[in-house]
Amino acid sequence: MGIVKVSTDFSYKNYTDTELGVQATNVTDKMLGNVNFPAPMPPLIEIKETITGYTASLVKAEKGSADDRVIKNSWRAKLESQMKELSLYVQIASKGDSVLISSTGLDVNKKPVAVGALPKPENVIIKMGDNKGTVWVSCEAIPSASFYEFEYAEVTADGTLSWIHKTSTKHKVLIEGLTSGKQYVFRIAGAASDPSRVWSDQISTFVI
Repeated sequence: MGIVKVSTDFSYKNYTDTELGVQATNVTDKMLGNVNFPAPMPPLIEIKETITGYTASLVKAEKGSADDRVIKNSWRAKLESQMKELSLYVQIASKGDSVLISSTGLDVNKKPVAVGALPKPENVIIKMGDNKGTVWVSCEAIPSASFYEFEYAEVTADGTLSWIHKTSTKHKVLIEGLTSGKQYVFRIAGAASDPSRVWSDQISTFVI
């Protein structure tokens, strides 16, 4: 048994038109007479009436007019709203009990899965910006990356690198304030929940 959170998202992201009707029917059937949820809100009879109207609108909209599709979308919006309200009721009534929630047929939000160290960035590209002392630095997008860390340093005669750090949610960033004619080295790392970083190969270039 565990404490979980009921999913309240019934949008197209989670359910196609057909899947929404099937899921709503499944849930209302399982909740009918379910002693753990004696007073569903909205009442199940109201949701079932909406399901009936929505199902009929789907059939009509399949080969119907633009107006038929507008009507179908209106029914869908109503059913989504009712199912969201029902999910919130189940969350409160169940107190997050995973077994009780499972008895309704409702989906639950997936627990976040820890992501380990991300792979080494590939295809790192350094491109001069439109203005002097500016450079675009980019790499291929990394799956599961929440953000990217960019580091750059001026190449000195003794080889000492004093890295300057920049963070961005995008895998391409504009570095500004560099000195024209100087040589710099750049590197990128993808980042997520794991604190470790796998840096790209260092790329050196003279800045215009």
